[in-house]
Amino acid sequence: MTELFEARKKELYYYSPYNFIRDFLEEKQLENCILPAIHHLEIKKNSFIIDIKCNGQEHQFYVSNLEWDTSYFGINTYKLQFVLFSHHNISILAQAIHLFLEKISKEGIYCFIEIPSEDIILLQALTSARFKLIETRMTYYRGALQHFSADRFPVRKATEDDTQNLKRVAREMRNIYDRFHADPVFSQNIADEFLATYIEQSIKGFSDIILTSNEKGIPSDSFLTANYLKNEWEKNGVKISKMVLSAVSSKTNKGWYKKLISEMTYHLRDEGAEYIFMNTQSTNRAVIHTWENLGYHYGATSHILSFNNI
Repeated sequence: MTELFEARKKELYYYSPYNFIRDFLEEKQLENCILPAIHHLEIKKNSFIIDIKCNGQEHQFYVSNLEWDTSYFGINTYKLQFVLFSHHNISILAQAIHLFLEKISKEGIYCFIEIPSEDIILLQALTSARFKLIETRMTYYRGALQHFSADRFPVRKATEDDTQNLKRVAREMRNIYDRFHADPVFSQNIADEFLATYIEQSIKGFSDIILTSNEKGIPSDSFLTANYLKNEWEKNGVKISKMVLSAVSSKTNKGWYKKLISEMTYHLRDEGAEYIFMNTQSTNRAVIHTWENLGYHYGATSHILSFNNI
């Protein structure tokens, strides 16, 4: 693995969720984020490595079997985490991917990968080997939080009493470009219900904080979740938190998306974060415009590709 890892270090760096944070040095990100992830996959119960030799070239496919997703969607679901190899021949790599798919495709499966734009050779090989582009995702971030200044708005933490209402908001405020709505393997109803389930699980503890609107005279028909990621702060030497999922009713809470982002920025800063980042689809121009207005900057681009034989 060491030789293949060394050959792929330049591309693997961009698989770090923090690759745009300059205070977090490249070598340290590889050491803290990528190598542990690879080692974890080597020993994790529901993960496995498939070795493929093709035209004299070695390839290692690191795969996770997502049990929760498999149970929820009723489809054998796998995430392709990393592919290690030491050559630059797209044709050979595409052949290796075909052989990999043959090994895992003995029954109906769904396999996806989130891949940074910088890993261009793997992107080209995957699309030559029956994977299809589902979503293009952009990451934005903000540092210098001590200088953040914006108007304040009335918000509160969501509680279990908000569950059914926020599930309704999540279903209704559909984004046709997110992975679950864009991939034809999922029906619209299943995709809607998944996001409703996600906010329900977030309220139960999957997220560290959920803010909702608390303006007098209007219902709390919006939410924004975030994870502090404090368990990584000391190890990484940088305090980075993440905003995750949001939905805002266009009927009753118009304008509240910017307010929630602003208030969550204050909240995460006060929790000690030095950087905040979040993801959205490249098609989500209004969201990107809001982030830029609040001082967030472009960080990275990644793509989600999927394969299924259902």
